[in-house]
Amino acid sequence: MKKLYAASALVLALSPFAAQAANVDLTVSGTVIPTSCIPAFAGGSNVDLGRIFAASLSPTQQNDLPARDISLKIACDAPAAVEIAATDNRAATKVPGLTFNGRTSDTLYYGLGSTQGVGIGGFGLLTGQPMTDGTPQTFLVRTPQNPVWRVPATGLVSNAPTSYSWGPSAAAGPAAARLHVFPMKVAAAIRPTAALPPTTDEFQLDGSVTFDVFYL
Repeated sequence: MKKLYAASALVLALSPFAAQAANVDLTVSGTVIPTSCIPAFAGGSNVDLGRIFAASLSPTQQNDLPARDISLKIACDAPAAVEIAATDNRAATKVPGLTFNGRTSDTLYYGLGSTQGVGIGGFGLLTGQPMTDGTPQTFLVRTPQNPVWRVPATGLVSNAPTSYSWGPSAAAGPAAARLHVFPMKVAAAIRPTAALPPTTDEFQLDGSVTFDVFYL
């Protein structure tokens, strides 16, 4: 019994010294990244409106050019819902008072460049039928002032901070998918030529819009 007691006493006596030994921390780290989605325009991101003869343009009326079809495709490596917003990179050149899709609102179209400091016109982006993994969806819109998803009435893509998505319905909200396809038409217009500086030189139409894609 004494020997057992002594052994017990020895262990108890050594325990405090063992607790004072040096220590080392193990840190476990990593980063969780969202699903990767890559946006691209089918056929490229440059829309060429071709050569336009000045003699064919009206000096007194808005000159509507033939619309061009484009499609924004967003490919994801796993099903994801997305939201898009469009920012006008030529906003300072936008001619006020133009009409697109029966709507006259400066927020619904984009600048088309300038000549001698005078805006040339503008272009609207008419909305088509969004698809997710081959399934037709309802086009949806929301704004910071009204963040509830709803169905837009204009048929045009407005400037940011208005943003868009697509899903089965406004109540259901945006749909998750691997492949999102959003078709649009680029509808460009040149202002009445009487409002442009007189020139015998060519001038370039120069519109530019950035589409930002956000995960939901």
